[in-house]
Amino acid sequence: MPLRNADKKPFDAGSTIDDVHQGAALATAAAARGPAAAAPLLDVGGLSARFPTDYGEVRAVEPVSFTIREGETLAVVGESGSGKSVTSLAIMGLLPEGRARLTADRLVFDGTDLTALTPAERRRACGSRMAMIFQEPMTSLNPVYTVGWQIAEVLVAHAGLSWRQGHRRAIELLAMVGIPEAAERVEAYPHQLSGGMRQRVMIAMALACRPRLLIADEPTTALDVT
Repeated sequence: MPLRNADKKPFDAGSTIDDVHQGAALATAAAARGPAAAAPLLDVGGLSARFPTDYGEVRAVEPVSFTIREGETLAVVGESGSGKSVTSLAIMGLLPEGRARLTADRLVFDGTDLTALTPAERRRACGSRMAMIFQEPMTSLNPVYTVGWQIAEVLVAHAGLSWRQGHRRAIELLAMVGIPEAAERVEAYPHQLSGGMRQRVMIAMALACRPRLLIADEPTTALDVT
Protein backbone atom coordinates (compact mmCIF):
# COMPACT_ATOMS: atom_id res chain seq x y z
CA MET A 1 0.00 0.00 0.00
CA PRO A 2 1.25 3.56 -0.60
CA LEU A 3 3.01 5.25 2.31
CA ARG A 4 2.46 8.85 3.45
CA ASN A 5 5.02 11.67 3.23
CA ALA A 6 14.35 8.61 -0.51
CA ASP A 7 28.16 -3.33 -11.93
CA LYS A 8 24.84 -4.88 -10.47
CA LYS A 9 24.79 -8.61 -9.93
CA PRO A 10 21.53 -10.41 -9.02
CA PHE A 11 21.30 -12.82 -6.10
CA ASP A 12 22.73 -16.13 -7.21
CA ALA A 13 19.74 -18.45 -7.25
CA GLY A 14 22.09 -21.29 -8.09
CA SER A 15 23.55 -21.17 -4.60
CA THR A 16 22.67 -23.69 -1.93
CA ILE A 17 20.13 -23.29 0.83
CA ASP A 18 23.02 -22.33 3.14
CA ASP A 19 22.89 -18.87 1.54
CA VAL A 20 19.77 -18.09 3.55
CA HIS A 21 20.74 -19.80 6.81
CA GLN A 22 21.29 -16.49 8.57
CA GLY A 23 18.90 -17.19 11.48
CA ALA A 24 16.57 -14.28 12.00
CA ALA A 25 17.99 -12.20 9.18
CA LEU A 26 15.62 -9.47 8.03
CA ALA A 27 17.29 -9.01 4.69
CA THR A 28 20.15 -10.32 2.61
CA ALA A 29 21.46 -8.09 -0.17
CA ALA A 30 22.91 -9.65 -3.29
CA ALA A 31 26.69 -10.09 -3.43
CA ALA A 32 28.57 -7.73 -5.74
CA ARG A 33 31.74 -8.56 -7.62
CA GLY A 34 33.01 -5.01 -7.54
CA PRO A 35 33.09 -2.44 -4.74
CA ALA A 36 29.78 -1.56 -3.13
CA ALA A 37 27.84 1.25 -4.75
CA ALA A 38 27.81 4.61 -3.00
CA ALA A 39 24.04 4.61 -2.56
CA PRO A 40 22.49 1.86 -0.38
CA LEU A 41 20.35 -0.80 -2.01
CA LEU A 42 17.65 -0.18 0.60
CA ASP A 43 17.34 3.05 2.58
CA VAL A 44 14.68 3.12 5.31
CA GLY A 45 14.17 6.24 7.38
CA GLY A 46 11.57 6.86 10.10
CA LEU A 47 9.35 3.90 9.15
CA SER A 48 6.46 3.35 11.56
CA ALA A 49 3.33 1.23 11.50
CA ARG A 50 0.17 1.57 13.59
CA PHE A 51 -3.07 -0.38 13.64
CA PRO A 52 -6.34 1.22 14.79
CA THR A 53 -8.49 -0.99 17.04
CA ASP A 54 -11.66 -0.60 19.08
CA TYR A 55 -9.44 -0.17 22.12
CA GLY A 56 -7.10 2.41 20.68
CA GLU A 57 -4.17 2.49 18.34
CA VAL A 58 -1.54 -0.27 18.46
CA ARG A 59 1.97 0.97 17.74
CA ALA A 60 3.42 -2.09 16.02
CA VAL A 61 6.58 -0.37 14.76
CA GLU A 62 8.03 2.80 16.20
CA PRO A 63 10.12 4.91 13.82
CA VAL A 64 12.96 2.69 12.62
CA SER A 65 15.80 3.58 10.26
CA PHE A 66 18.50 1.50 8.60
CA THR A 67 20.31 1.00 5.30
CA ILE A 68 21.43 -2.11 3.44
CA ARG A 69 24.18 -1.95 0.85
CA GLU A 70 25.02 -4.36 -1.91
CA GLY A 71 26.52 -7.48 -0.37
CA GLU A 72 25.44 -6.74 3.20
CA THR A 73 23.30 -8.77 5.59
CA LEU A 74 21.23 -7.00 8.26
CA ALA A 75 19.72 -8.96 11.16
CA VAL A 76 16.88 -7.54 13.24
CA VAL A 77 16.55 -9.24 16.62
CA GLY A 78 13.67 -8.81 19.03
CA GLU A 79 11.16 -10.64 21.16
CA SER A 80 7.89 -11.96 19.77
CA GLY A 81 5.53 -9.10 18.91
CA SER A 82 8.27 -6.49 18.68
CA GLY A 83 7.42 -5.64 15.06
CA LYS A 84 10.01 -7.58 13.04
CA SER A 85 7.50 -9.16 10.66
CA VAL A 86 5.47 -5.96 10.35
CA THR A 87 8.62 -4.07 9.38
CA SER A 88 9.33 -6.64 6.66
CA LEU A 89 5.77 -6.58 5.35
CA ALA A 90 5.77 -2.78 5.33
CA ILE A 91 8.89 -2.71 3.17
CA MET A 92 7.33 -5.23 0.80
CA GLY A 93 4.06 -3.25 0.69
CA LEU A 94 2.04 -6.23 1.90
CA LEU A 95 0.24 -4.83 4.93
CA PRO A 96 -3.56 -4.70 4.46
CA GLU A 97 -4.62 -1.43 2.92
CA GLY A 98 -6.96 0.54 5.11
CA ARG A 99 -6.06 -1.41 8.25
CA ALA A 100 -2.51 -0.19 8.76
CA ARG A 101 -1.34 3.39 9.14
CA LEU A 102 2.15 3.65 7.73
CA THR A 103 4.47 6.60 7.64
CA ALA A 104 8.03 6.89 6.42
CA ASP A 105 10.38 9.80 5.97
CA ARG A 106 12.30 7.74 3.47
CA LEU A 107 11.81 4.35 1.80
CA VAL A 108 14.07 3.96 -1.21
CA PHE A 109 14.88 0.70 -2.96
CA ASP A 110 17.54 0.62 -5.67
CA GLY A 111 17.08 4.33 -6.33
CA THR A 112 13.26 4.17 -6.47
CA ASP A 113 11.19 6.08 -3.93
CA LEU A 114 8.61 3.48 -2.90
CA THR A 115 6.51 6.01 -0.99
CA ALA A 116 5.54 7.71 -4.25
CA LEU A 117 4.28 4.57 -6.01
CA THR A 118 0.83 3.05 -6.27
CA PRO A 119 0.56 -0.68 -5.41
CA ALA A 120 0.56 -1.59 -9.13
CA GLU A 121 3.59 0.60 -9.81
CA ARG A 122 5.33 -0.92 -6.82
CA ARG A 123 4.78 -4.46 -8.10
CA ARG A 124 6.25 -3.50 -11.45
CA ALA A 125 9.19 -1.69 -9.88
CA CYS A 126 10.09 -4.37 -7.35
CA GLY A 127 8.56 -7.53 -8.86
CA SER A 128 11.66 -9.59 -9.53
CA ARG A 129 14.17 -7.48 -7.60
CA MET A 130 12.81 -7.87 -4.06
CA ALA A 131 11.48 -11.07 -2.50
CA MET A 132 10.46 -12.35 0.91
CA ILE A 133 10.53 -15.72 2.64
CA PHE A 134 7.46 -15.78 4.86
CA GLN A 135 7.37 -17.17 8.37
CA GLU A 136 4.27 -19.36 7.93
CA PRO A 137 4.39 -21.41 4.70
CA MET A 138 1.07 -23.17 5.33
CA THR A 139 -0.79 -19.85 5.32
CA SER A 140 1.36 -18.30 2.59
CA LEU A 141 1.00 -21.08 0.01
CA ASN A 142 -2.30 -21.45 -1.86
CA PRO A 143 -3.87 -24.80 -0.90
CA VAL A 144 -5.68 -25.29 -4.24
CA TYR A 145 -2.59 -25.11 -6.50
CA THR A 146 0.41 -27.39 -6.70
CA VAL A 147 3.67 -26.03 -5.34
CA GLY A 148 5.18 -26.31 -8.82
CA TRP A 149 2.42 -24.17 -10.30
CA GLN A 150 2.94 -21.52 -7.63
CA ILE A 151 6.69 -21.33 -8.27
CA ALA A 152 6.14 -21.26 -12.04
CA GLU A 153 3.61 -18.45 -11.67
CA VAL A 154 6.31 -16.24 -10.14
CA LEU A 155 8.64 -16.96 -13.07
CA VAL A 156 5.94 -16.36 -15.68
CA ALA A 157 4.86 -13.07 -14.08
CA HIS A 158 8.27 -11.59 -13.32
CA ALA A 159 10.90 -13.41 -15.39
CA GLY A 160 9.06 -13.69 -18.71
CA LEU A 161 9.25 -17.49 -18.86
CA SER A 162 6.62 -19.66 -20.49
CA TRP A 163 4.64 -22.05 -18.29
CA ARG A 164 6.64 -24.99 -19.65
CA GLN A 165 9.92 -23.23 -18.87
CA GLY A 166 8.61 -22.19 -15.47
CA HIS A 167 7.68 -25.78 -14.65
CA ARG A 168 11.16 -27.02 -15.54
CA ARG A 169 12.78 -24.27 -13.50
CA ALA A 170 10.48 -25.08 -10.56
CA ILE A 171 11.87 -28.63 -10.51
CA GLU A 172 15.42 -27.27 -10.53
CA LEU A 173 14.64 -24.89 -7.67
CA LEU A 174 13.03 -27.61 -5.54
CA ALA A 175 16.09 -29.79 -6.04
CA MET A 176 18.34 -26.85 -5.20
CA VAL A 177 16.73 -26.35 -1.78
CA GLY A 178 17.08 -30.02 -0.92
CA ILE A 179 13.67 -31.52 -1.70
CA PRO A 180 14.14 -35.15 -2.82
CA GLU A 181 12.40 -36.45 -5.94
CA ALA A 182 11.75 -32.89 -7.06
CA ALA A 183 10.21 -33.95 -10.37
CA GLU A 184 7.45 -35.71 -8.42
CA ARG A 185 7.12 -33.23 -5.56
CA VAL A 186 6.53 -30.40 -8.03
CA GLU A 187 3.03 -31.84 -8.56
CA ALA A 188 2.23 -31.98 -4.84
CA TYR A 189 -0.20 -29.70 -3.04
CA PRO A 190 0.95 -27.89 0.11
CA HIS A 191 -0.97 -30.20 2.46
CA GLN A 192 0.85 -33.19 0.97
CA LEU A 193 4.24 -31.89 2.11
CA SER A 194 5.78 -31.77 5.57
CA GLY A 195 6.29 -28.45 7.31
CA GLY A 196 9.98 -28.50 6.49
CA MET A 197 9.30 -29.17 2.81
CA ARG A 198 6.77 -26.37 2.65
CA GLN A 199 9.35 -24.01 4.11
CA ARG A 200 11.82 -25.10 1.44
CA VAL A 201 9.18 -24.40 -1.22
CA MET A 202 8.87 -20.86 0.15
CA ILE A 203 12.65 -20.43 -0.05
CA ALA A 204 12.68 -21.73 -3.63
CA MET A 205 9.89 -19.34 -4.59
CA ALA A 206 11.71 -16.37 -3.09
CA LEU A 207 14.95 -17.23 -4.92
CA ALA A 208 13.22 -17.97 -8.23
CA CYS A 209 13.80 -14.57 -9.85
CA ARG A 210 17.25 -14.01 -8.34
CA PRO A 211 16.21 -10.91 -6.36
CA ARG A 212 18.71 -8.22 -5.45
CA LEU A 213 17.16 -8.00 -1.98
CA LEU A 214 15.93 -11.00 -0.01
CA ILE A 215 13.85 -10.39 3.11
CA ALA A 216 13.79 -13.47 5.33
CA ASP A 217 11.28 -13.70 8.18
CA GLU A 218 12.58 -16.59 10.30
CA PRO A 219 13.23 -18.62 7.13
CA THR A 220 14.66 -21.73 8.77
CA THR A 221 12.30 -22.14 11.74
CA ALA A 222 10.45 -25.10 10.22
CA LEU A 223 13.49 -26.78 8.66
CA ASP A 224 15.02 -29.98 9.97
CA VAL A 225 18.79 -30.40 10.24
CA THR A 226 19.01 -32.18 6.89
